[in-house]
Amino acid sequence: MTTPATRLPANPADQDQLREIYLSGGEETRVRMGRLSEILSCPPASVTAAIKRLHEAGFVEYEPYQGALLTSAGAEAAVELVRHHRLIERFLVQTLGYDWDDVHEEADHLEHAISEKLEGKIADLLSNPTADPHGEPIPGADLQAVADESYALAEAEIGARLRVVRVHDRNPALLKYLAEIGLVPGARVRVLEHLPFEGPLVISLGGKSMPVGLPVAEAVFVNSGPG
Repeated sequence: MTTPATRLPANPADQDQLREIYLSGGEETRVRMGRLSEILSCPPASVTAAIKRLHEAGFVEYEPYQGALLTSAGAEAAVELVRHHRLIERFLVQTLGYDWDDVHEEADHLEHAISEKLEGKIADLLSNPTADPHGEPIPGADLQAVADESYALAEAEIGARLRVVRVHDRNPALLKYLAEIGLVPGARVRVLEHLPFEGPLVISLGGKSMPVGLPVAEAVFVNSGPG
């Protein structure tokens, strides 16, 4: 039996809003319009108009000056969009040879057009991957959220032996830098020192010590693992 297609907002811009509410924790806490405006680089008025449409369609609960909270229908649709986006990123890198710093924008465009049938074909072709090229978890076809216990490298304790799990995918220049130094998903690192006054971390990576600036350390997520 074919799984029925998840109901999604008709407007691609509204789909983007819904996905970002989810990624900003909108299942549990209200996400304010200013945050969405900043993430999506959209004028606040456009964000508010989109949220009102999503509210009227039953995807979010919206209160002026309080922000938006996902409904159950909104959470399901958002997870579907996240699945589309991350499967496409994995397909572009693994099958078409894209660099990992060159897929986010492509996936942003393609995720709105992908059908359930094509989604399934891509997943089968890739042997149902569980993570995108940046280590972000890909929700399964059942649209159950994937548990993520990783935390930012910037929060790690001195001496901790860690494994890189995922990295933020929005900044191509950052992704190129991470690839150059080898601070990528699967890499093993150890925190040697936190320099004061928002200074860099000093880490051991690939047998070498190196400083890592705070913006980089905040964009790399790790969990405990052998060094």
